[in-house]
Amino acid sequence: MHGSGGRTRHDGRMHVVAVTGLKGGVGKTSTAVNLAALSAGEGRRTLLWDLDPQGAATYCLDLKPKLKGGALKLLGGGRGGLSRVARTSSVANLEVVPADGSVREVEKILSASAKPHKIIRRLVAGAKDDADVVVMDCPPGLGHVVEAVAAVADVLLVPVVPEPLPYRALERFRAFLADTRSAGPELLAPFLSMVDQREPMHRRVEAQIRSDGGFLAAAIPESSAVARMGEEQVPSVISSPRSLASQQYQLLWAETKERIGI
Repeated sequence: MHGSGGRTRHDGRMHVVAVTGLKGGVGKTSTAVNLAALSAGEGRRTLLWDLDPQGAATYCLDLKPKLKGGALKLLGGGRGGLSRVARTSSVANLEVVPADGSVREVEKILSASAKPHKIIRRLVAGAKDDADVVVMDCPPGLGHVVEAVAAVADVLLVPVVPEPLPYRALERFRAFLADTRSAGPELLAPFLSMVDQREPMHRRVEAQIRSDGGFLAAAIPESSAVARMGEEQVPSVISSPRSLASQQYQLLWAETKERIGI
C-alpha cells in the first residue's frame, strides 16, 4: 500500500481531518490510524496528531509514547510546532506527533486560554510546509480540545456504534458545536462503526439511520483484522488490505476526500 513512498502533486492547501467521539471504544483511533495510512499510501505527506492521552494511535504505529518537551512546551509556543516534535513512522509519508502522559494537560491548558482554538490553529498552520493532510485523533468526550479542533478542521468524523443510545448522543455533538460556536453542523460526518450484522439491534438501528439519512455510506464492521492492530502495530489497511473492514475504510477515506475537497 505504501511500497514506493512516492509523492503525488496536490493543490498546495493543507487539509485537516479530525476523528472524534463522545466515548472511547467505538473505533475512533483505528479510524484515524487507517485513514492516515491510506492518505500516506496515496503519496500525500500525512501527519497524524495523537491528542488522546491513552496514546493508542502512537502505539498502533509502533512508536514510543514520548512527546518531545511535553504538551506544555508544544502548546506554549516556540519554533517548529508540530513538525518539531513529529516522529517518522514505518509507513512511508506518514509522520506522527505522539502522545504521552503530558497530553492529559492539553484540556487544562486550552481551558485556561481565552481563545483555545488559536493555539491549535497556530500549531496546525505551522505544519503546512511539511504536510498535505493532518489527521487528528481527539480524546473522547466534548471538551476544550474538541472545541478547538472543530474550529480548525475541515471535517469532523464521528464513529457511531449502531445502537440507540450512541445514535441519540449524536444530537449532543450537534448541540455542542452550536453552543460553543466552534463549527457549523455541516462539519459533522458521522459513520457507522463496529457493526455486527449478527446483532438484530445493529441491523435495526442501521436501517433507521439509512432511512433518516445524514450518515456517510461507509460502515466499519467489527473486525479481527482491526483488533489485531494492537498486537501487530501496523494499520489494518496495510496488514489486511482485502478485509471487509479495509474495504470500508477505503470507502470512508474516499467519502472524506470528497467532503474536504481533495
